[in-house]
Amino acid sequence: MSKMSHRERVLIALNHQEPDRVPLDLGGASYNMTDPVYFEVKRVLGISGDIAPYRKGRTSNYYDERVLEALDIDFRHIGLKERTDFVPHVAQDGAYTDEWGCVYQNVGLEVAIVGHPLASATINDLDAYPWPDPRAPGRTNGLMERAQYLYQHTDYAIIARPATSLGVFEWCCALRGTEQFLVDLLIDKPFAHSLARKVCDVLKGLYAVLLEAVGPFVQIVQYASDYGTQQGPFFSPQTYREMLKPYDAEIIRTIKEYAPQAKVFFHSCGSIYPLIPDFIEIGVEVLNPLQPLAAGMDSARIKAEFGDRLCFHGAIDIQQALPGTEEDVERELRIRLATLAPGGGYILAPANHIQPDTPGKNVVLMYRLAAQLGRYPLRV
Repeated sequence: MSKMSHRERVLIALNHQEPDRVPLDLGGASYNMTDPVYFEVKRVLGISGDIAPYRKGRTSNYYDERVLEALDIDFRHIGLKERTDFVPHVAQDGAYTDEWGCVYQNVGLEVAIVGHPLASATINDLDAYPWPDPRAPGRTNGLMERAQYLYQHTDYAIIARPATSLGVFEWCCALRGTEQFLVDLLIDKPFAHSLARKVCDVLKGLYAVLLEAVGPFVQIVQYASDYGTQQGPFFSPQTYREMLKPYDAEIIRTIKEYAPQAKVFFHSCGSIYPLIPDFIEIGVEVLNPLQPLAAGMDSARIKAEFGDRLCFHGAIDIQQALPGTEEDVERELRIRLATLAPGGGYILAPANHIQPDTPGKNVVLMYRLAAQLGRYPLRV
C-alpha cells in the first residue's frame, strides 16, 4: 500500500478501515509528556533551542511540534488560550488560584487542587458565584488563522480542545472537593444538579467560542471527564445516568452543532467498562485512553464488544511497560496493535501523560517501532 498523507490516514482509521499504518498521536490534553520526559526526549532526538511553555503550573507544560515532526505524529493540536484579562493570584508558597477560584499547589511530582472555593456553599450561593466568562478576551487570539493554516497548508489531522481538560464531574469535584461532591451525588441531588448545570453551561460556552473559530477545520474535538479509579468507576452506572450523563450529552451536542464533521473524542481514565454503552449512547465516537492495567479494561474484549461503534485512542501502558525495558515496550506495542488495530479504528498513543519514570529513549523507541509494527496488513 502506498504511503498516505497524515490526514488521509487518520480519516480512514476513523472510518473503521485500514490505512497504510496505524495513526500515531502525542501532545494532546491527556496524553502529552511531563516536563522532565519532554526535555529528555528533546535531547535524545537532538533538538536544540528552547520554546516557551504554553501554560505554567502543571506537570505537562510544553507542546513542541519539532518533537511531533521528528516522531512522525499524524496530528496537530489546537485549543483555547488563556484569557488576557485575568492574572492568577500566586501565593508566597507557590500556590496559585485559577479563574474558577480553585487553588493549585505542587505536591511531589503532581499538581493538586488544595483549595475548593465551593466546599461550604449552599444551592443559594451558586447564582452569585463569579463563574468564568467563556467570551473573555484573548481566548481565540490567532486560533482561526492557525487552524486554517494547518488545514490548507499541511496534511496533518487537527484536534481541537478547550483550555481546560476537565469535564463537568471533575470541575464539580474541583470546586466542591471530590469527597464532598460524591456525597452530594447521593444525598443532596438538587445541589449536585445545580452545580453541574452551572459548570455545564460554562463548558458549553467555551466549546462554542472554540469551535466558532476553528470548527470547520478540525477532524476531532476532545472532551474529558475521569470517571474511573484503578478498580472501578467512582459510582454506579445508575448514578451516572441520573446525575451526570445529561450534562455530558449536552456538551457533545454543542460540539456536533459547531463541528458536525468532527469526531467526538472522550477521555476517561481508569476502570470505566460499565459506562462504555452510555458513552456511545450520548455520541462518543473515539474513546481514550483504555488504561490497560485498570480492572475490566481488557483491550481484546472492548474491541470485540464495541469496535463496530467506537474508535479507540491510546492504550499504551505508562505504568509498567513504558518505564520498563526495550523488550517491555515492544511487547506492549505488539499486544495493543494485535488487539485494537485490526480493521482500523485505532490511534496509538500513551494511556495518559508520560511520567518522569519513563526514559526518553523509550518514548522515541515506542513511536519508531509503532510506525513499523503498525503497518497494514498487520503481522504482529
